[in-house]
Amino acid sequence: MRVIVAMCDMLVLALCLFAAYGAIYLVFPDKVAHMNLHNYMLLAVLCYVPIAVYMPPLFLRRVVRGDHIVERCFLTALAYIAFFVVVLFLMKGATISRMFVSAFFLLFSLGLSIEHMCLRGLVKTKRSTGGNQNHVILIGAVDELQDLYQSLQKREYGLVVDGIFTDDNIEQTPSGISRLGSVAEALGYLQEHPHIDSVYCSMASMRKSQMLELYRHCENSVTRFFALPIYVNFLRRNMVVSSIGSTIMLSSRPEPLRDLGNRIVKRVFDVLFSGLFLLTIFPIIYVFVAIIIKRQSPGPVFFFQKRSGLNGKEFECIKFRSMYLNDAADKIQATEDDPRKFRFGDFMRRTNIDELPQFINVLKGDMSIVGPRPHMLSHTESYRQLVNRYMVRHWVKPGITGWAQIQGFRGEIKELSQLEDRVHADIWYVENWSFWLDIRIIYRTILNMLLHKEENAY
Repeated sequence: MRVIVAMCDMLVLALCLFAAYGAIYLVFPDKVAHMNLHNYMLLAVLCYVPIAVYMPPLFLRRVVRGDHIVERCFLTALAYIAFFVVVLFLMKGATISRMFVSAFFLLFSLGLSIEHMCLRGLVKTKRSTGGNQNHVILIGAVDELQDLYQSLQKREYGLVVDGIFTDDNIEQTPSGISRLGSVAEALGYLQEHPHIDSVYCSMASMRKSQMLELYRHCENSVTRFFALPIYVNFLRRNMVVSSIGSTIMLSSRPEPLRDLGNRIVKRVFDVLFSGLFLLTIFPIIYVFVAIIIKRQSPGPVFFFQKRSGLNGKEFECIKFRSMYLNDAADKIQATEDDPRKFRFGDFMRRTNIDELPQFINVLKGDMSIVGPRPHMLSHTESYRQLVNRYMVRHWVKPGITGWAQIQGFRGEIKELSQLEDRVHADIWYVENWSFWLDIRIIYRTILNMLLHKEENAY
């Protein structure tokens, strides 16, 4: 399969090389007129072979996120271009313009991403219709493996759970998993059924000797072995393995933005994006907005409000003022028909124009373009008492938009479940951040605004 994918990659590469050459030739013919396209095409395809070997595609994995696939495609294209340029440099007489290299890189990273996402769709379709299946068994107590079984049930993964070996006195689990026998009978079953691809064991409900026997069998056959941590019942969530010296530690969640490199990438993007917006589009918007606000509601153009930021520290959030001056602005959240809003203020809130000054907060470093929405100080104090793990959302900078917002979790909170949904979405973002996820959220936010899908924006 990887050979077929590599051949598809090379076809996309050749098309992107041809397209980049054609585009540059039409606009700046002197930049590429000296190139022998056929020779460069052959060299470019050959240079991709080592990249394909050392950077295999992620979409072939059974469990993988779309933004991680796109990120891998971008890194693959970057590594390939670097290698290609080095090879050209080492070849005497081979010259190539930086403009052509830049165009080629952009087209190839985009083309590779589209290709891999399309192939991923085909693989998911095949698995959903019964093809490309892997067989697995579960071993251990039912209550410890129940959540895992629910996760393995996604048809796009192509995983078939043959059954469970457990000492629990049941014939079938509440989720419908068939009991194949006791824990002690699992080894014999594996020996008689070599088609099993993976084994998932719960360490908490098995003896060490049983675990070691199963592990040795899997190591000596073509079977992958997975063990659920002994504290799975207590923690009920993904754990991250780390170490201090020679001591292995488990932490409660992955935090990509604890990595300095990731924080630098996010901050550089925030500064460039917000700086460009504040220097170009924002001054024009400000003039029109300021005039209308002054005409409809005498008072300041901006509204400053203390909100909870990174690590729970407070900062002054900047917005265009959308309400008449009132004493409850820092205490009561806005409602759909709130009488405190003046006519243009209501329009600004529905179109999110009132949030645009927060790009100043982003440039100052108080906020990021993407992150959990910051709450008023009084709301933070009350919400942390109502929702478990609420403060986890403060482990990253608050954002102008976020994962919760594009999922539809915004506007007035009328029920506790609405707040819980937002917090769960924010925590998911903390645990799964990537640069490409931020790009996806920004794109979805702009799309929702243009299509007027911001139903709860008031």
